Amino acid sequence: MTAVVKLIEARNGVVFKVSELCKVGGKIPVYADEGFAAGVHARELGGYNMLWKGEKLPVHVAGAKAVTKKASSYATASVSVLPPDAVPLCPDLCGPQPLAVSSAEIRASGRPRFMSFSLTPNPVSMLNAKPTVWLEADIEILD
Repeated sequence: MTAVVKLIEARNGVVFKVSELCKVGGKIPVYADEGFAAGVHARELGGYNMLWKGEKLPVHVAGAKAVTKKASSYATASVSVLPPDAVPLCPDLCGPQPLAVSSAEIRASGRPRFMSFSLTPNPVSMLNAKPTVWLEADIEILD
């Protein structure tokens, strides 16, 4: 899997900066199931740090693929940045709120050797980030 990750920064509802953070790649697990294991057991790819307010924050990129008996494939990927001082939005139920998180899950008919898709930003993390930032990523999975 290869991921090209970009940080998008906005001010007053207008995007003012797009920065390519990293291009990471590595091997991800491929499961033989209906796709459920892929989402739960995604493997994190090699680490990259981004500089944010003078701190190095780890950029977490993970993914997995599943091939079903019914000749379809399923892929999942995510990218997130979690500051060390992150607090939960709902202390009793939630984990720490990432600065930014994006993810996607796709299904394809057949057993494609190559899968390509983009990740969708989590709207809750976008709305709660101060300043408004989000991550975008283009994912490629090649068997």
